Amino acid sequence: MAPLDTPTLLTAIALVYGIGGVMVYAGRDRLTGRGIEAFWLGGSLLMAALMLYFAFPPTLLPAGGISAWLLPSALLTGLKNELLGQAVARLTESRRPWWHGAAASAAQTGLLLGGFFLLPRATPCQTLFLLVSSWFFAGIAHQLLHKRRKRGPAALVLGSASALFCLYLLAYAASAGQPDALPLFSRPALLLLTLLSAVMLQLGFIQVQRELQYRQLSKLAALDPLTGIFNRRTFFDLALRQYALHGRQQRSLALLMIDLDHFKNINDTYGHRKGDQALRAVADHIADEVRQGDIFARIGGEEFCLLLPDTDAAGARQVADKLCRALNDILLNPADPATQLTASIGVASCTPQPGASWNQLFDSADRRLYLAKSGGRNRVVDSDSPAPG
Repeated sequence: MAPLDTPTLLTAIALVYGIGGVMVYAGRDRLTGRGIEAFWLGGSLLMAALMLYFAFPPTLLPAGGISAWLLPSALLTGLKNELLGQAVARLTESRRPWWHGAAASAAQTGLLLGGFFLLPRATPCQTLFLLVSSWFFAGIAHQLLHKRRKRGPAALVLGSASALFCLYLLAYAASAGQPDALPLFSRPALLLLTLLSAVMLQLGFIQVQRELQYRQLSKLAALDPLTGIFNRRTFFDLALRQYALHGRQQRSLALLMIDLDHFKNINDTYGHRKGDQALRAVADHIADEVRQGDIFARIGGEEFCLLLPDTDAAGARQVADKLCRALNDILLNPADPATQLTASIGVASCTPQPGASWNQLFDSADRRLYLAKSGGRNRVVDSDSPAPG
């Protein structure tokens, strides 16, 4: 069986990038966003075009026109690196300007163009091309392996493969000046490794894309779609864990139940769209006031819960009074003080004891919320005595 020639291998690499880019784009959804798939598709198609350009170079060139032949490759490489780099950075939700971005891509393109026009022979041009390519793969490896505890297994494999290919390119660049060095893309080992890396890069990116989509789905499942805070199920899961933890460590815990007053009247008078706006405003105002470890959720309709770890009765009352006043600053119509929002808040606190139940704390706060509403609304109740009129 005859060995594969250079044009065949380069064409295979081009097909892998082209098909892989289309597969990534076909798997896009509204969860990831940020144009990740479009960037990857564009970069992959440019990489495919670059490989085909190397496989089937133009036949009409000026005498000794190595610079004219390499000029399009420099432009394709710079733009390709920018698009693929943007995709990886957005996929990993971070930015590393040293290896991608307009400045980095312009520097890579400038190095290639300057080298192709200023370096007299093909060997230094080949070395420069390998160095720029290794720069790009080093960036991908750094991006995927950085903060590795937050990455999935696909990202680790993809980052490791990129790092190995980067080292191979550097080693090949170091040997390019040797007397027995072959021209660029004339070594079957390099082409086969390039083909393997292309397959791994595309499959790895697809898997990382799926992992991101799964994380986004998990995040959405935990949040209330209207307000963006925790939903009822997530709140109770987290609250039960905190209650058990505070019981083991004998630490105080407080719960605030917050109910927007006269919410039905808001919907009837101003419409459901204004009612949704009011709920979002309440969620935003409270979220701005809570601590990082507090657990805030919408548990239904116009009702919210705020769990305060390591907070006693006095501290919980102080927080509730502050929130009650803060919500009075919300006006459905900024020009009409009569559209001021108010809320009733029930407060309960405890240090969980053996045999006690989370339901006791929840029922206590719920009972006091009812007292606050029956006692005139727009107030805080933190005991089982009727709220003063």
